[in-house]
Amino acid sequence: MKVLIVGGRGKADFLMNSLLDKKNSVTLIHDDEEYCRQLARKYDTTIICGDGTKRYILEEAEIENQDIVIALTPKDCANFVICQLAKKVYGIKRAFATVNNPKNVDVFKKLGIDSAISATYVVSNMIEQLATINDLSHLTVMESGHIHLMELLVKEQDPIVNQQIKDIDISEEMIISCIIRNNQALIPKGDTFILSGDKLIILSTGTQPQSFIGQLVGDSYETR
Repeated sequence: MKVLIVGGRGKADFLMNSLLDKKNSVTLIHDDEEYCRQLARKYDTTIICGDGTKRYILEEAEIENQDIVIALTPKDCANFVICQLAKKVYGIKRAFATVNNPKNVDVFKKLGIDSAISATYVVSNMIEQLATINDLSHLTVMESGHIHLMELLVKEQDPIVNQQIKDIDISEEMIISCIIRNNQALIPKGDTFILSGDKLIILSTGTQPQSFIGQLVGDSYETR
């Protein structure tokens, strides 16, 4: 898959690392020359310094050959322009954007942006969860906060250790979709045991993901 990322700092770095690890082709456009140099030293991929709202910059990045465009700049108007150019001018089927003003999420979606995520909402949500769940190492909020994708590191003292998934009493709004064990991904089944050191990839559709984590690790999560 070919992915073009425009803007962003920590988010762009994280995405590039994740996508390249999965053998995707990644191109980055960023207007900070020094940041481009840093990423160029870190990643063996195409990095272009320039304004991603300009067509000649997008064409230098061969936008017409990309499968996905992701706009991460700090300006909502810029992200909208980038996604609209990608879809309307260059025929890119999938365009995604972070939206800094949460009020713009619905506007972006109504105007054809495939996925518009409020960066403010995501960050505040992550801070709120991580303040009480230290082992919740990563939380992603999707579809305006209705879906949460979480990672949880299982510790020896957790009540779910050495239990089979079918014996764990958890909400119907939550599913353990994957287990990372010894750097290997396992698709869990009912008779799969949870072991200390496992990283659980959890998908929930509720509005209070911390309550779901409490169901797995009990009261211990508050003291970690």
